[in-house]
Amino acid sequence: MINNKQVSLYLQQLQAEYPQAFKRNYLFYSQIKTKGMLDELKELIPWILAAMIFVSISISLSLFIEQRFPRFDTFQASAIAVLAIMLFFMLIVPIIIKQIKHSSVHLYQQLSNSPLKIAVVILLQAVNFAFIQSFLLQAVLFFLAISFGFVRFYKENMFREHTKDTDYYNLQQIRRVCFWSYKQAVKLKVRLSLTPKKSTEYAVFKKQLAQISELHVQLIQYENELCRTYKFVDLDAYMDSLM
Repeated sequence: MINNKQVSLYLQQLQAEYPQAFKRNYLFYSQIKTKGMLDELKELIPWILAAMIFVSISISLSLFIEQRFPRFDTFQASAIAVLAIMLFFMLIVPIIIKQIKHSSVHLYQQLSNSPLKIAVVILLQAVNFAFIQSFLLQAVLFFLAISFGFVRFYKENMFREHTKDTDYYNLQQIRRVCFWSYKQAVKLKVRLSLTPKKSTEYAVFKKQLAQISELHVQLIQYENELCRTYKFVDLDAYMDSLM
């Protein structure tokens, strides 16, 4: 078990040695962290945001399509608007998944199949648009798309009861450094590929790459250990804690 003081000291060391890792290095996931499966009103925040953003956009876009393209009726216009938002999720989710893959092994195992789920929803919406034309089915599919493409990334649950806001913050900071170290490794690999092997710069870049790669592995392992400390490993562990 890692205590909060140890994590804070480790973060201070990282910030002193790699200050650039904490600048302009934003992660597009886990903005809200909740305890267990349901954590009071926190569970409603991502859904309220989704309604404010995506539902309002779909309504506005639907009205725009219906006015500009009279050949589309009300359902077709709304279906196209919803389909456009689903396609947006399909474009943005792989980028977020890449961030998660290189900053949180535990979370990646849970969310790595999200693009596949969104793809299935898009196909069903296309079938609904072309053949079924059901507002009810469209509402269900839109709900699923928002869940798979926004809510599941915005909110991270299954945290233990003893976790505090400082624990959430420290975990996210470690993830930021994880992803930063991955990006630095990629940049160094590109530099190596463009640098003559017999040059002194090549030796310097190769040494830096070995150091940053080792740091990335250490951080990934540390983040995974933090997840095991702060979170339930799976749903069974959470249910056992309630017994």
